[in-house]
Order: sequence, then structure tokens, then C-alpha cells
Amino acid sequence: MKNLSLDDFALFTQIAAQQSLSAAARQRNVAPSWVSRALGRIEAECNVRLAHRTTHGLSLTPEGNIFLEHAQRILQEHGQLEDSLSHRGRTVTGCVVISVSQLMATHVVIPRLAALRKQHPKLSVDLHVDDRLVSMAREGIDIAVRAGAVPPQSLVARPLGHHGRALYASPGYLQQHGALRTPDDLAQHTLIGNSTTLTHNEWGFNINGQTVIRTLPGHLRVNSSAAVVALALADAGIARINDVVGDSLVAQGHLKPVLQRYVQAGQYAVYAMILAERHRAAKIRATMDFLQICFAAFPQRPH
Repeated sequence: MKNLSLDDFALFTQIAAQQSLSAAARQRNVAPSWVSRALGRIEAECNVRLAHRTTHGLSLTPEGNIFLEHAQRILQEHGQLEDSLSHRGRTVTGCVVISVSQLMATHVVIPRLAALRKQHPKLSVDLHVDDRLVSMAREGIDIAVRAGAVPPQSLVARPLGHHGRALYASPGYLQQHGALRTPDDLAQHTLIGNSTTLTHNEWGFNINGQTVIRTLPGHLRVNSSAAVVALALADAGIARINDVVGDSLVAQGHLKPVLQRYVQAGQYAVYAMILAERHRAAKIRATMDFLQICFAAFPQRPH
């Protein structure tokens, strides 16, 4: 196996995490045929089949699981060596892999990513935009940004801020369909729901001093928070949105708050989570500082 490169090990861990050659190809922005040939070359080098390929996806053989275990260890040790050497110099170098939801990526992280590169030009960033909870060690994620989830004790977590959820609609929608005075008026409007995170469809109100939770699946449903926001911006209806993003869009004139005096926004913590053995690395510390600046740019309403 002397001809295997570090990137071969990295590619195999991607294939194993995605359980799909096509998904791994999309992550790398290459053709699926390239990934298939690379996997065949790795198997030929090992002289053993590492994965079963079917029309429904891909699964590892017992030998593939053994190879994955060693590949992860090799990549982890390489990362620790890289971190240790960069820690001795003043320049932040290397690649940091960040997992963040599509909504947070679009409205919080991506607009400021150029500033991180400007500050640390020798640092490269691999941004994994995905709403699902990732397996950090298995998928090679250095930092995972998540809201509302309690960080596992095995991870180092740094709080970035908090958010609530409030109701918003576009000025165009409200001009067409009229303003709302009470929660009962929602029955006359188009509501936008989340088909994946069903708790986002539990809308809380303060009515006559009492907390009332109304489960409103929505007339239009999509499977990501980013798509919920996109529908609201497209004059499609009323949506329950992360208020860090929603209030920013209100300030820009793109949305308007709905039923402010009734809505109970709640409070959900936003964390950046790191594998315990990596949190002292220079590139991780620099990226964590950047993420805190990203979230500090949004004024957070009291909840």
C-alpha cells in the first residue's frame, strides 16, 4: 500500500461517510466516474474489496471498515502534526473543515468568509453546508456550528450566541393579503412550514397572559430552514424564522415582523463544537475567533 496518498485516505473517509460515490463526487466537485476509478485504484492497491456498490448506494465490507478505521487515524495524526507545527509559527496555516446549516451559512458565515481569508491568507476553508447532524470524527469535521442542540460531553463547545423564532412576511405579501391583528387571523393566510424539523411548526403565542402552542404544519412545506426563508422572501406567505436572520432581513427592508406583541420567540443556544483533541490548534482557534465575530455582528434581542 506504499502508493496510497493522504488524499486517498481522505477520499475513502468521504465515500464511507456519504455512502455514495455520487455524493462524495459532489463534495469534491468532480465526476462520479473519477471517484469510482479512485476507489478501484485504492482497492487494487490493497488487493481486497473495500466496498459493495449497489444501485441503492454503497456499504463497506469488513475489510473496508478496517481500512476506514486506519484511514481516520492517519488523517487525525496528520492533522495533529500539522497543527503542532503551525502552532510554533506565527502564521495560521492548513485547512479547517466547518459544518454549518444552510441558513447560518447563507446569512451569517459566507458573507464574512472573505475577511477570514484576508486575515489568514495561508488558511484554507472547506465549508460543509448541511442541515443534518454530522459525525465529526468520521466525516473529518473540525468545527460544527449548531443551534438548539446540547453539545455532547466528548466535544469542546464554545457558545456563539442565541436566537429565538419569530414570525415574518415580506412587505409584498402583507400588501397583497393585509396585516394581522391577532393569532386567529393566521387562519386566513398562507403559512410556510418545515417538513423535516417538525418542532419549527410549533408556533408559540402569549394570549391573555397564557402560553399557547399552536401546531401549524403550513400550506407550503419545505425541508430546510433556508428554503423557508426563501419562500417568505418570495412573497409566498408567513414563516416562523430564526430571529437573528429574520431581524437582519427586517433591517434590510426584505421582511416585516408579524404579530410581534403575541409571539413567544423562545431561546436557543448556538454553539461551535470541536473535537477535544483539536481545540488548541492554531487554525481552530483562529476560525473560532472568526465565528464569534460573525455572530457578534448580529444584534441579539432579549428573550
